[in-house]
Amino acid sequence: MSAAVISSPMRSGYPALPEMPVVATAALAAFNGLQENQIKTTTGGGNMRLTVPAKSRSFGLLHIAEEVRVLELDGQDPGGKMGETKVGQDQNEKASDANTLCLMRTTLDKVLSKMVIVVPCKDETLSVIKSVISAIPSSCLVILVSNCERGERDRDLYMQQVEMVKAFARQGRHILAIHQKDPAAAAAFKAAGMLDLVNPSDGTIRNGKGEGMLLAIAVAAAFSRTRRYIGFVDADNLHPSSVNEYCRAFAAGFAMSLAPDRENTMVRLKWASKPKMRNGRIELVAEGRCSKVVNPWLNRLLMACGGNSGPRGMSDTDKDKGFITTGNAGEHAMTMDLALKLRMAAGYAIEPFHFVDLLERTQTLSVSGKAAAKQNHTAKGTADTGSSAAASRAGAGIKTPKPLDKPVRVLQVRTLNPHFHRSTDDDHITSMWAAGLGSIYHGTASYRHIQNSDGGPISKLRRELDAFAVERGGYDKETGELPRPRVYQPLEDMDMAMFREVLGSSLGAGSLRALGFVGWHSGTI
Repeated sequence: MSAAVISSPMRSGYPALPEMPVVATAALAAFNGLQENQIKTTTGGGNMRLTVPAKSRSFGLLHIAEEVRVLELDGQDPGGKMGETKVGQDQNEKASDANTLCLMRTTLDKVLSKMVIVVPCKDETLSVIKSVISAIPSSCLVILVSNCERGERDRDLYMQQVEMVKAFARQGRHILAIHQKDPAAAAAFKAAGMLDLVNPSDGTIRNGKGEGMLLAIAVAAAFSRTRRYIGFVDADNLHPSSVNEYCRAFAAGFAMSLAPDRENTMVRLKWASKPKMRNGRIELVAEGRCSKVVNPWLNRLLMACGGNSGPRGMSDTDKDKGFITTGNAGEHAMTMDLALKLRMAAGYAIEPFHFVDLLERTQTLSVSGKAAAKQNHTAKGTADTGSSAAASRAGAGIKTPKPLDKPVRVLQVRTLNPHFHRSTDDDHITSMWAAGLGSIYHGTASYRHIQNSDGGPISKLRRELDAFAVERGGYDKETGELPRPRVYQPLEDMDMAMFREVLGSSLGAGSLRALGFVGWHSGTI
């Protein structure tokens, strides 16, 4: 099978990479979605049974479904027969009753064979990263995006990750690795028109989880254009079997939706629990510290924006309850087309900002003339200082996004598996929820409710967000307000052909060409 290590010679300040031997010679279609006769049957699970969403909120072309639950990882269809379901065709789904749905293994395998799974990593231990990748279904293309510190050759964490990637390739896995600070990737983004992603002080891609995810989306879109879905799983997961469920839950969400040419879909996961050790006992905490803060504010944003209930409706009292439960879903997936259309926020604001951007694209939020002029003003010369002030100037250069051109369905799925990961301190949690609330606060600053010219609901929401940040210590001390995330233009606005050409041509030892992929120009790797 195939592996590729996208690596160019390091700039000064980084040790040069040693030459990578060819780990595989493969046909150009190796990283494409598999053909019908090549689709593998997964061994990590069978037919997946889930509940069916009974409620939804609609905002024009945006439809947000209530949380559904995974009931069985290896269920039986009601007739006792192993049938086959076609993606996006409800009449072929095997349902035991009106409230549950059993998706066939063959259906999930078809979706997985067209999926890219991205694993962003930084300072996680190699054994943990290896376990996460080991649990990803083998038909998926894995992209490891690393932003670990570089060191001397015998202590270079990235080189250890590269060796791990090569070992996976020898076992027949489709896997690709790239370092976030690779100068070739930064040069490709600059040539393609994504200047904001590059730190002018050192010429590399800016630090941040969101930036690494953008790099992965661009690489997947440029070099594996037949993969139709892209998902993200955190690298610090200490319970690898849950990763397999996450990937299959992504596939289930896409199988429950219409085909990508008819609608775009986003699948967001909520863990069954986050186990914590307290007083010598394991407690199954239902919601994380960050989610407890961000989710209620996202639900209040939905209330401020209005919207209509779905076909099965919801009462007014239901609307006040926790409809959004996945505001900080690190594990999420979407159709590739949607990934290219969305604006992305930097750092830990990336997941909550999805909702802000989607609501704006439905024209639920209406821009005023002065605000539009301010938004479309181009800010220059911002440094990658991480300060809210610098990000504020950069944020002013993002143009009003294009309206949705086809329906978008957001599905929220609660998993069976708990999520074990490394513990973080309170200061880090505060910075995470502050980034999420900042994406709401600043993302709605220039907008008013379309049916209310005085901006009542949104203005009230922003005032209360500000007061909350002051009370809880989540404001930026430099600006005196919630941190403003840097927001990047959609990848569909950049020149993808130029990105592919520059990145492919700039690669040195260990590149696609060194691995035998001499036809990368076709974008079919």
